[in-house]
Amino acid sequence: MKSDNAIRNSTSIFVGIIVAIAAFVRGALLLPLLLVACSVWGLYVLQHLRGSLTAVPKKKAKAPRRAKFVVPDIEDEPLSDILLLHVNQRVTAALRTAGSNITWEWATEDPLAIVKEGGRCLIRVHGLDGFESAEVVLDKQAHLRCELINTVPLRPNPTTASPEKPRIPAETPPLSNPRIWYETEGRAALEGIVADLSSRGHHSMTVQEDGHIQLADGSTSVLPELHGFPPVGCWEKLKQVFAGDGLAAEETSGKLVLSW
Repeated sequence: MKSDNAIRNSTSIFVGIIVAIAAFVRGALLLPLLLVACSVWGLYVLQHLRGSLTAVPKKKAKAPRRAKFVVPDIEDEPLSDILLLHVNQRVTAALRTAGSNITWEWATEDPLAIVKEGGRCLIRVHGLDGFESAEVVLDKQAHLRCELINTVPLRPNPTTASPEKPRIPAETPPLSNPRIWYETEGRAALEGIVADLSSRGHHSMTVQEDGHIQLADGSTSVLPELHGFPPVGCWEKLKQVFAGDGLAAEETSGKLVLSW
C-alpha cells in the first residue's frame, strides 16, 4: 500500500516538473531535460515496484511413493515346490564337495516343513563310500549346513525278514498312440519327477512296464507312479515322443531307461 501511494505522489511531482520544463525552457535544452526527467522518474518507479513484489514460494517436489512389498504366500503349491527345489539344489551343491556322483533323498515324510520352519533332519546319501546318511540343518535365516554321518553297524537282527510281497501291476488299457497318453497326463507327471530328481543329483531313472519308477542308486524314496504308462508294444513310438522333449529313452530288459 505504501508503494502505491509513493508512486501516485511521484506521478504528480513528475507531471509538475514536465509542465515547468515546458513552460520555462526553450530551445535545444528542452528535449534533453524532458528525457532526464522521464528517466529519473522511471528508475524511481521501478525501484518501488521491485521492493513490492513478493517472492513466490517454490513447491516442494513430492517424494515418489514406495510400492508396498507383499510377502509371497509360500503355502501356495507352485511356490512351495520351487522353494523345495531351491533347497534341494543347495543340499546337492554341499554334498558334491565330497564327491561328484553323489545322489540323495529326504528321510522325512514332509521335507517342506523343515524348509519353511527350519530345523534339522536326516537324508539318505548314495554314491559315497563310508557314508550312508547326512544331517541337514536349516535355520530361519536360511543358513544351511550339511554334515555327513558315519554310521557303525550293530549286530544283525536274528529275526528273519518277511518276504516282500509281489507287486501287482496296474491294469492299464493299451494305447494305440502313446502321444495321447503323453500329452494328456504323461508330460505333467514327468516334468515334476525329473525336476525333483535333477535337484537331488540324479540324471536318469528306470520306468517299469506297470509305470513304477526305480533309481540307479537303489534309493527307496517314494516316487509317483506313471499311471496309464503305454505297454511295451508302443515303446518305439514313445521313445520318439520323449526325444522330442529332450528325454533320451533306451529299452533294457523289459524296462525303459530315461536320461536327461
